[in-house]
Amino acid sequence: MKILFWNANRNKDINKYIVDLVESYKVDVLVVAEYVADTDELDTLLNKTSQKLQKCMTVGCTRINIWSNYNNIDPGTQSKYYSFQIINDAFIICGVHLISNLHGDKSRERAAIIRQIVNEIKQLKEKTSINNIIIIGDLNEMPYEEGCLNADCFHGLPVLNIQDSFSRIVDAQEYEKYYNPMWNFFGDYNNPPGTYYYNTSSLCAPMWYIFDQVLISKSVIPMFVKDELKIITFSKKFNLKDDKDHPNNNISDHFPIICEINDNFKYMKEGLNHEKRI
Repeated sequence: MKILFWNANRNKDINKYIVDLVESYKVDVLVVAEYVADTDELDTLLNKTSQKLQKCMTVGCTRINIWSNYNNIDPGTQSKYYSFQIINDAFIICGVHLISNLHGDKSRERAAIIRQIVNEIKQLKEKTSINNIIIIGDLNEMPYEEGCLNADCFHGLPVLNIQDSFSRIVDAQEYEKYYNPMWNFFGDYNNPPGTYYYNTSSLCAPMWYIFDQVLISKSVIPMFVKDELKIITFSKKFNLKDDKDHPNNNISDHFPIICEINDNFKYMKEGLNHEKRI
């Protein structure tokens, strides 16, 4: 299962780029934020691709649209900032687009929304008995900031091995751990070194930001194909970079990200049962 996320930056001409990405990377689940283009046109174009993606039900979520080629997909909770989808009775996928700091520090507001998402996940897990969780989207903060890293929020760790404990205790409260592989993209050992570039006049500015992230529950780790996690800068027909290797703002100010989950039955079954064995 290949999952692609992209913040479309309200580009009304984005459909041709989306379709070529889907074809180029054989996308099974497409999650898009800030989509304002012609949905009917995109639905028609996606249905004509080899992947034949269909629109998922996201009524109630104004910031995320999702398409999938899975027949067995049911909507979970839909909120302004996030959309839950349950795939093949085996995976809970949460597409997210959180509030940004464009008009001031919104870290507390983001943390409040993240806690809502974590609570929704707990309820869905109890209702469905599904432990395989994938959170993907534009979190509008870095992996090391409080909403992504704090135990009472996403708890997205840079290292989480399958033999590690499922959770940890802080002040007598248990918090589930998540693995955030996007930590691996920091610095110039990778190209590009982020999903979003912004040259601000602030004294403290990394210039490159990793706002677009994927987090997975521990049970998904055996199924996660590490080498297929990518920040995408091109498709078969299009270059998404400008002449400085930054995101081409004429297309989008964000690069897309893609990940792959090996949902072969053998691995899926191991992932489903792993949490019960620890």
